[in-house]
Amino acid sequence: MSAHAPKHPPAPLPDGPEPAEETDAAPPLDVRARRTRDRLRKAVLRLASERPVEEIAVADLVREARVNRTTFYKHATSPAKVLEQVLYEELDRVRAVWITDVLAAELPVPEIWERASGVLLDHLERYDALYTVGLVGHRSAVLHQLLVEHFTASVATLLERDPRAVPGRDGTVAWRVESASRFMAHGEAGIVEAWLSLPAPRERHLFVSAATALLPSWLVPGPPEGVAGA
Repeated sequence: MSAHAPKHPPAPLPDGPEPAEETDAAPPLDVRARRTRDRLRKAVLRLASERPVEEIAVADLVREARVNRTTFYKHATSPAKVLEQVLYEELDRVRAVWITDVLAAELPVPEIWERASGVLLDHLERYDALYTVGLVGHRSAVLHQLLVEHFTASVATLLERDPRAVPGRDGTVAWRVESASRFMAHGEAGIVEAWLSLPAPRERHLFVSAATALLPSWLVPGPPEGVAGA
C-alpha cells in the first residue's frame, strides 16, 4: 500500500447521492436478477453464521441459494464479496448517522459517539451469530478486514473535509489522513471484537462507554475554515 495515497475511496456524504445497491455501480437489476441476488445474500448470511466466510466455497453457496455457478459469477467473484455487499449496505447507514451528526455540529462529542455506537450495536446484534463466529477467536480475517476498511473510509471521509483535525505535521496530508484513519479503524474494530467476546447477554452500555472514552474528540472536526458557528 502506498503511504501517500489511500487505497479506499472516500465515502459519500449523507447529503449526496444515495449509495448504489451494487458495489460495482451496475445498472439496475431486473426482477429475476434481483431475486437471485437476494437468495445469494440470504444464503451467505446463513452459512457465515455457522462458519467463517473463508470456509464457504462457491459450491456451498450456490447449493444453499439454489442457483448455478454461472449465475453466481454474474453477481460476485466470491462468497466474501456477497457478504461484503450485504454488510456494507447496513454499515453505510451507520456511517450516515455519524456523519450527519458531525456535520450538523449540534451535539456534544460524547453524544455523537453514543448515537453512532447505538446504531452500530443494532447492526452487530442483528447479525450476532455471524459476527460472533467470525470475530471471536479471530477466526475470520476477511470479516475483520471488511469492518476495518469500512471504518477507515468513514474516518477518512471526515478528515479529508478538514485536514486541520489530523494530528501531527510530518508528511503529506494524504499520509496523515491515511495513517490516522487506519489507526482509528483498527481501534474501533478492537472494541467490537472485545465486546463480542463477552458472555451473552452482553451489556450495550459497556460498548458505548468504551467507544465514548477511547475514541478521541479530535475525530469530530470543527467547521471548515470560513464557516461561522458550531
